[in-house]
Parts: sequence; C-alpha cells; structure tokens
Amino acid sequence: MSFYNQHLSLLGFLGLCIISSLVLSQNHTLIFSKDNNIRNCSCSSDIHSCDYSLANLECSCKTVHPKNKTGSRLSYSGNLTIWFSDTSTLGKLVNFTFVHNLKLSLCGTTALPTEYLAILGLRHLRVQAEAMAEQSLTIYNSSDQKVRDRPFPTFRDKQTQFHISFLDTSVFNGLPLLKSYSVENVSSILEHFPNLPFSSVISATNKSYIVTLIY
Repeated sequence: MSFYNQHLSLLGFLGLCIISSLVLSQNHTLIFSKDNNIRNCSCSSDIHSCDYSLANLECSCKTVHPKNKTGSRLSYSGNLTIWFSDTSTLGKLVNFTFVHNLKLSLCGTTALPTEYLAILGLRHLRVQAEAMAEQSLTIYNSSDQKVRDRPFPTFRDKQTQFHISFLDTSVFNGLPLLKSYSVENVSSILEHFPNLPFSSVISATNKSYIVTLIY
C-alpha cells in the first residue's frame, strides 16, 4: 500500500473514531429544575449530582417547558439523569417516560411523601440523595432470559410484553436497600393493582404487561 493510500486509510479511521466519540458524547441527557426553570442538557459524561454551575459550564443546556402529562410518552435512547427537589416536578419529568437507563438525584433534605411514578421500559435505575449513598437496581425477568437464550431474538420476542415500573418516591428518604418486585403476564393493571395511580389509563390498551414495583 502506498503512503498516500495509508494516509487516506488513517484519516478514514480517525474520522470514524471522531464520529463514534461524538455520538457517544451526546448520549447523556441531564434534566434539572432550578429557579422555576426546567433545563435540558446534553453532556459528554456524568456530572456530579446537583452541581448546577458545573452542568451549565460543562454541558450544552437550554430552558424547556415540561410537556410530559399523564398518558404522554417521552423517549430517551441513552442515559437519562434527573435532578429534582420535589415530587411534583419529578412527576412532570418522569411519568410515562420511556427510558432504559435512569438516574434520579434528590437535591435537598426535605423528606418526600409516598407517591408512585410510572416509568416505561426501565432496565437500570440509580437513585441518590443527601440522606443516602447512591444505590442501583437492575430489573430482570424471565422473558429477558428466554430472549437472551435464543441466538436471534424475533420481533415477536421483543413485542410480547410491555414493561412498566412504579417507583415509590419514599425511597429517597434514606431506606437501607433499594428493592423491586416484578409480576409478569399482567393482562389488566387495574384488576391486579387497583390502588396504583394511572392504572385505569394504562389498562385502556390491549397489551400484556410486566409490572415492576420499586420500593
């Protein structure tokens, strides 16, 4: 191979590395509430929890208006981090959001009431507050294992059941260990969990659910 061709190959390789790096660097979304404003930031890495000044300095941030109302579905393909100080704001940002990897940080020392938030498609959760060290939880179920055991998962495998998790906000009050309990093949959330919020709204769709309670 000539020096010219080697040079082109090297440039091509470096270009791919730069593009890959840019794609990865934009895969961290941080959302926080400060001074009655909601800030949505794109960050290259995790920012120390509740360090608002650093977030505005290191990330690309903009002020947005929360659009997530009951029944709406915002979707995040990468890592999502949310800093919050009250359950009302957290509910607006999290309820019915579709995200696989989620980190929630409570900024402040005020104890939170017991409320339930509905999160779609959640697989990995990290929670942190001043009253407790960061805890993490990975959600598994038997259908995941069945799909993993097959060399080529089918479209039917991926669409069999719909994942929905209910997070008890009192976990931020310093409980010793984050736990979860999953129930599979739930045909009606309203019938199985009548006391959970939004159960009548969710059950309006014709799906089978995997319901996970996080407490």
